[in-house]
Amino acid sequence: MTERSRDDLKGVTEKLRQADAVIIGAGAGLSTAAGFTYAGERFQKYFQDFIDQYGFSDMYSAGFYPFETPEEHWA
Repeated sequence: MTERSRDDLKGVTEKLRQADAVIIGAGAGLSTAAGFTYAGERFQKYFQDFIDQYGFSDMYSAGFYPFETPEEHWA
């Protein structure tokens, strides 16, 4: 690490300490990179009722299903 990058890091660290909040914008792939999976045991455990009713095989494709009501969509 160079002297300049150390100084930059110290500056960022101080700004973070002073901040009331930090907003992180993230795009597609962040959850997958963190090990989050869209199918399998976890999906079956928490979404079995939707699997049974709609035949979903994973959370990703379920997000594009044309639900009839907003309540059903956000459930």
